[in-house]
Amino acid sequence: MREHDDTVPVSPLIHIVEDDSAIRESLKLLLETRGYVVDAFESGDELFARGDLANCTCMILDVNLPGDNGFDIVAKLRQRGVSTPAIFMSGRVNAAMRAQAQDAQAVAFFDKPVSPVELLATVALTTGHT
Repeated sequence: MREHDDTVPVSPLIHIVEDDSAIRESLKLLLETRGYVVDAFESGDELFARGDLANCTCMILDVNLPGDNGFDIVAKLRQRGVSTPAIFMSGRVNAAMRAQAQDAQAVAFFDKPVSPVELLATVALTTGHT
């Protein structure tokens, strides 16, 4: 849990759910260098076990995960009343996935490799963090 000091603005908390450790760590580092607090998870199960769902301001999820895919994870979050904005990404995007992302009210859907500039801009707009 992040400590809160009323004199210092709290940085937005971002959750990343990505099974590829290299991508997961690269995204985490990219966001942390921009002042975000980032928790990274290998799977939906890990997110639900350890994630601070109440304080997360944005989630970045791979679609193709072992176990629950990114869409399944967001659906489970919505069933629990968690409405955190979701950004999806996949290395194998197709029209059906794009439609599912739209149905899930995704903020964005990126093809991998994700453009760091586009991702940072989307996260900044989503969280209000500059």
